[in-house]
Amino acid sequence: AFLVVASQSSLYALFMVSFTLFGAFFLIKLLSLAIIVLGVLSMFVGVTMALAQKDIKKLMAYHSISQTGYMLLGVGLGLYSINTPLSDVGFFAMAGGLFHIINNAMYKGLLFLTAGAIIYATGQRDLNKLGGLARKMPYTTIFFMIGAAAIAGLPPTNGFASKLLIYESAFIFNPILSIVALIVSVLTLVSFVKIFCSAFLGPERNEFKNIKEVPCAMHFAMAFLSVLIILFGIFPDLILNAIVKPAASALLNSLAYMGAVF
Repeated sequence: AFLVVASQSSLYALFMVSFTLFGAFFLIKLLSLAIIVLGVLSMFVGVTMALAQKDIKKLMAYHSISQTGYMLLGVGLGLYSINTPLSDVGFFAMAGGLFHIINNAMYKGLLFLTAGAIIYATGQRDLNKLGGLARKMPYTTIFFMIGAAAIAGLPPTNGFASKLLIYESAFIFNPILSIVALIVSVLTLVSFVKIFCSAFLGPERNEFKNIKEVPCAMHFAMAFLSVLIILFGIFPDLILNAIVKPAASALLNSLAYMGAVF
């Protein structure tokens, strides 16, 4: 879970350093189109590979690739809009991409914790060998459902708040981009419904009759992330105005300046 947070933080740092150091020397339109294409490919390939997985940790890892695609799409659209009539729309696309970096760190951290709880309690990573855990692990089940709703972009979670910004901005640039992003979210939901049905529903397996919930310390971490996920979904403007919009402005303004000068 901590690796998820670190990777998302480093992604923004990579954007900031790369664009600041090299933005003046790159063809901005070409760079932005490359980022958009990479984002779309990451979304689609990641979710497609995730759907085929039986190992719960590998499945989560492929969804990390897919969610990174949303971030790249938002940032790419923001970059493409610099010094164009769509710069205002691009700002919201950039904000959506950066907001998604923050949100993804939360719900992916939560989902990896729930996956870890399942493995800790059962010793199993294979979805085909799991089942009926909702009766034995009710709290883990609830936390998993919150994380699954967030990664699929369902309200009132933070995933919905950031994805909505990306959907709306992408639709103005090109409706096809928005449609692809929506389709990937639907496939993401399908993937996590599969996990839920395989791991938590169905008959109780004999080998899991004596398992118990994970320790309270693990539940505390899950509960903390779950609360943040819901709060950021209900009150997205708090984090948008305090952190995301200033970060997007800093990134875009430096690039706009270099684009005008060079």
